[in-house]
Amino acid sequence: MANIKWIGTQELGKDMEPISSLTTYIISKRKEDVKMHDTNSYSITSSYKMKLTGDLKALEVSINIYRDALRMLIPIINDNWETLSKYEFTNQKYHRIEKWIHNTKEHQAQYTFDEQFPKFPSYLRRSVIAQALGIVSSYRSNLANWEKEPKGQAPQLSLTHYAYPAYYKKNLFRHFDPVKQTVELKVFKNGDWVFETYKLKTSDCTYYLTYLTGKKQNVPIIQKKGRRFYAAFSYEEDVSLVKEESISKICAVDLGLNTDATCTIMDQDGTVYARTFISFSKEHDRLNTQLGRIKRNQKRGSRHNKKLWLSVAGISQDITDKTVKAILDFGNEYGVDVFVLEYLDFKGKNIVKRAHFWRYKRIYKVLSQRAHQYGLRIARVNARYTGRLAFDGSGWSKRGHEITPEAPYAEMQFPTGKTYNADLNASYNIGARFFIRHLLKTVTVTQRLALEAKVPQVAKRSTCTLSDLINLRSELAVLTAGTQA
Repeated sequence: MANIKWIGTQELGKDMEPISSLTTYIISKRKEDVKMHDTNSYSITSSYKMKLTGDLKALEVSINIYRDALRMLIPIINDNWETLSKYEFTNQKYHRIEKWIHNTKEHQAQYTFDEQFPKFPSYLRRSVIAQALGIVSSYRSNLANWEKEPKGQAPQLSLTHYAYPAYYKKNLFRHFDPVKQTVELKVFKNGDWVFETYKLKTSDCTYYLTYLTGKKQNVPIIQKKGRRFYAAFSYEEDVSLVKEESISKICAVDLGLNTDATCTIMDQDGTVYARTFISFSKEHDRLNTQLGRIKRNQKRGSRHNKKLWLSVAGISQDITDKTVKAILDFGNEYGVDVFVLEYLDFKGKNIVKRAHFWRYKRIYKVLSQRAHQYGLRIARVNARYTGRLAFDGSGWSKRGHEITPEAPYAEMQFPTGKTYNADLNASYNIGARFFIRHLLKTVTVTQRLALEAKVPQVAKRSTCTLSDLINLRSELAVLTAGTQA
């Protein structure tokens, strides 16, 4: 049995204090789209939402007009898809569609778009064309895949989309002034498209002047959340990630059904520094209530669950944001270099597991984005049997009702008779599998074969445990000492 070392352990389930108020502010306010250049460098496109104050009615009317234009364009593009498919480049398709809907001196438009949307700004027209083309293109692709392998109902082309327009500089967006805290946006007001001045929030402008000045600013997207309107600005910056050879400490994360996340701080020797459980029970009660309603409706044959699914998505997003923040705060407190998660895949109709898997994908995506912002890495390992194989190397364990009919699913029993938390056990094994993979990449082929002969479990990633990591490190030390001698 492996001898598990503990350094500075903390109370399980204890809420972690944020690293700093600034860190918390950045995490809660920013979203990033990350593009990798190489293994050590990333280009991050960050977005920051600024609250708008002013004639909000004009903004809402403008957005509704944009959505109406989108609703008109989608069937036009779909009906003429064969013609558009003949064009090789996207800009050629744009020009073709624009000729169909927009009158010029040289030609008469085929459709009455100009009559239905008089004085529609040219840049908004191009934006709505691009969005409609993307929607139809996605539908056509899904339809083609379904026709090759028809399963379930055929994809449907929806005409209603809650889209938001991009406001291009000068033509739709101008005179952005964070000092005066104002911006001008083109809106539909009194029967015409005119520039309207909107007031910006002081805290948003202060944040912009402190952290975003000098960064490349892309066009804003006008969004509505509840009764509030925002201008979502995007910015680009490059970040350098921790070098692989410098990785020393990780945060292993198990995303389970029992808790939102179980985290363990571990180094490459298998030393566990800290551990914590992250759970938001109130949010899950709300989520399960909505899922129960959907399930009951489905049993009755009703498919009108759109509002319920939107509620589920909103609650899941809230859980995601809170979970990611808690994981980041915990990992950064101990100075980790990598956040390690399981690689999960799910195919099935179980509504609870589907919701869990969707949440897992969102957590992984958002955590990746946030971690890269700090220059930290994200990794995934084989998920198989992490919650079944005892971390001490004693073997396959019983879980839940396999122990006793009353035992909770979160409880597991080792072959030795020891009971343990299954999610915590899984997090140990997740961290161990990462370091085993990491260590084996650093040795020669000859050394690797020698190590696998001494610790055969490490040759199969789906059976590795924390005990195997500790044994591997021990054998590597002996091998290294023999080589040096």
